[in-house]
Amino acid sequence: MQTLVLVAQAAVSGALAGLCWTVQLAVYPRFGRIRRAAGADEFRVYHAAYTRGMGWVAGPLMVAELGLSLAVPAFAGWTAGNAAGLALTVATWGWTFAVMVPRHAKLQATADTAEADRLAGLNWPRTILWTTRVVLATGAAAAG
Repeated sequence: MQTLVLVAQAAVSGALAGLCWTVQLAVYPRFGRIRRAAGADEFRVYHAAYTRGMGWVAGPLMVAELGLSLAVPAFAGWTAGNAAGLALTVATWGWTFAVMVPRHAKLQATADTAEADRLAGLNWPRTILWTTRVVLATGAAAAG
């Protein structure tokens, strides 16, 4: 069971890291251009559809990652790596809900091009956190 939980954690963290890199490199850098080309009202429609769709993709994965981050110590013990993994998960959630969600709400309300342009820069901490998380989770799964 320990191996299954460790592999599941690595898979879910990998999915989130891949999703975050896709958003970082392919989605957020284009928000400003889309806003300038489409106009404010059309951008709001686009952005609302994006955030709704992303919620359906990222939300369940984030909940699964948190659950697995809490479950791993029950199966593999409280090692430094497992504690670091949980800390990275909590930090990612913190950045998501303290920084990114309010910025998306502001962008939805204002359709401000500068705000749209800022999202990619603000997302780098999350990208780094999830990338680090998947490296730790993959290492734990390989060792487990």
